[in-house]
Amino acid sequence: MRVSGQTRSHPRPEPSEERVKTVKALRITAGTAAGVVSLALTLALALTPESFGLPASPALYEKVRAEGRGAEGVLALWAVLAVPIGGLLQTPVALLRGARIRAGWVLLAGYWLYVLLVTVAIWQVQDLFPSHGGPGKSGGLLGALAGLALATPVGAACSGAVFRPVPGEHGDTLSAQIRGHLATVALLTWSFNGAFVGMLIGLNFHFPRTGAAAMFFPGGLLWGFHAGAALGMLITARLQRTPDARAATTAFAASLARTATALLLCCLCVTQLGWILPTWTMALLGLGAPLALFALAGRSERLGRWVEFRTLELPKDGFG
Repeated sequence: MRVSGQTRSHPRPEPSEERVKTVKALRITAGTAAGVVSLALTLALALTPESFGLPASPALYEKVRAEGRGAEGVLALWAVLAVPIGGLLQTPVALLRGARIRAGWVLLAGYWLYVLLVTVAIWQVQDLFPSHGGPGKSGGLLGALAGLALATPVGAACSGAVFRPVPGEHGDTLSAQIRGHLATVALLTWSFNGAFVGMLIGLNFHFPRTGAAAMFFPGGLLWGFHAGAALGMLITARLQRTPDARAATTAFAASLARTATALLLCCLCVTQLGWILPTWTMALLGLGAPLALFALAGRSERLGRWVEFRTLELPKDGFG
């Protein structure tokens, strides 16, 4: 297969160790600078919008402040700015690496759109999370979970992972490298998104209300993570080229989905004790029940078919 005038039979000469170290240092420097620059620009926009020709107190800013979500608003704005700034600063390094610039910017455009959509979605569900300063409420939870949802695409942009050199480290073509990169991003992103949704459901579980602790942590985190990872694995299966690889990845996704279902059922059953037990007791039961489920699954063949402790394997060089 021909890729940009190069063929697999005539691979590019291996770079020297010194060049590899130099390029790695430049990538780290560019990524760090992207984070710092985007954060500085975010703070400037938030604190002195008039410096950019905006009203001193834009309506959107006032709405965010009125909802008590200033920190989350800064986080979302930083993510929106970090993706293009990371791409801009990593482009010269990508040229030095011999990476494909056009394909990288196509990926960046997709990640930027994803960040925008997630930001809008987070704003729509922000009422489900406790606000800062409320009596007995834990502020900052929405920001922490939003950070999980936005971390992977921002990391891909700021690290320069979107720019793929051809041929790759293992002689991979551009299309193969992009598939591996997208599979890595999809798996990480949906695993984090699943954890986000699982904890969101647990936090707002009202049947019974004192049982919510058993649905929140670690139950909500675990079943949500497994459910999201299952979806990410299904996307990864669609990116595989060979039938055997697709079948193996789909089987892995099915295993994760079964484990997620078992964990959710376990949490729902434990929460019913909330009708008769106080919240602190439910918190202790909620902490131990999922762990006990994994321990029992290791001893019971029948339960082990539904609950499997498996380590996620990311595609190689997905962030290389």
